[in-house]
Order: sequence, then C-alpha cells, then structure tokens
Amino acid sequence: MQGALTRNGSLDGRAAFDIDLPDDCRMTTKGFMVDYQVFKVTCGKGDYAGVYVGNFGDETVPRSRTLRTQFGWPTQVQVWSNIVPGDQARADAIAASVRLRALK
Repeated sequence: MQGALTRNGSLDGRAAFDIDLPDDCRMTTKGFMVDYQVFKVTCGKGDYAGVYVGNFGDETVPRSRTLRTQFGWPTQVQVWSNIVPGDQARADAIAASVRLRALK
C-alpha cells in the first residue's frame, strides 16, 4: 500500500499534508485510529481547525473541503475551520493553508 508513510515504513497521516501554523498554534492528534487520523489545530485555548486523513471523510461537516489523493491510503484529506468568534478569519486561513504533499 503506497501512501503516507514515515521513514520507517509505518503509516502516518501527517505525512499526507502540509499546513501553515502560526507560531502560537499547535497541531495534535489522538493517534492512529482503525484506518484514519484526526488532527486538531489549537491556538491559545481555542480549537481553530481540524484535519481528517483517511478513506471515508464526512462531506456533511460544515465549513469543510476534501482534497483527494492518488494513493491507496489516504484517499482523502478533509479540512475544516471551526467557528471562532472574533478570530474567524484566522481559523479560515489556517484551514485554507492545508495542501497535499507529493507522496512517493
């Protein structure tokens, strides 16, 4: 299965995309689930954006877009911005910065 592989050959959804994170923001994940990963972007105490990496994203998620890959896993990188009163433009910009990596 070709796709988002780390140097040691294990699957890692983070290898599938790039994101522009402001200095005061960080991205975390609860790890690899059955066949997907979900990442959360936090700035200060608020959740600004999310990224799903897997094969079966949820097209009904508000404020989201899905990027389709050419690989066996993941076939989708779905990104969304959360509603952040007073800082919505920043949340939208973080989500818009997500782009697919050229995987080998």
